Amino acid sequence: MEIINQSIQYQMETSTGNTDSVVVGLHGKTDKLEFSANLTIVAADLEVGTTFDDLSKKQLSALAVKKLPKLMPTLAYSNYQFFVQNDAPVRLTAYSDLSSNGSYISLSSTLDQSDFTDKAIESVGYKDVKSAVKTIISQEFPTS
Repeated sequence: MEIINQSIQYQMETSTGNTDSVVVGLHGKTDKLEFSANLTIVAADLEVGTTFDDLSKKQLSALAVKKLPKLMPTLAYSNYQFFVQNDAPVRLTAYSDLSSNGSYISLSSTLDQSDFTDKAIESVGYKDVKSAVKTIISQEFPTS
């Protein structure tokens, strides 16, 4: 998956003017999923002896992307919607989000019958959808 850096916002300490965190906006898309994220990078995410002012846009973006494999599996699923053709479900889109510790991720996953090998798409439920999305996320964002 190609992940694009859409923005970088520096948060400054008001009394010193030093950067104390950076919010990185990312976007990625495949045939099966699309996400937008604003991920907060804090000093604890940096190597010892490194400050935010030492890092380039590319390095800050890489730090944010590095957080995705850990955060993606923790998404909460808000709803899913079936798309019907000739009175039969052909695909569905699941909507997920996460808002935690200064980070926000919004994800939509488009699933079809190939994502549900053990049952017909018209009979899938919440647990089936969550499991299918988790499988796709683990393929796109491996943790090891």
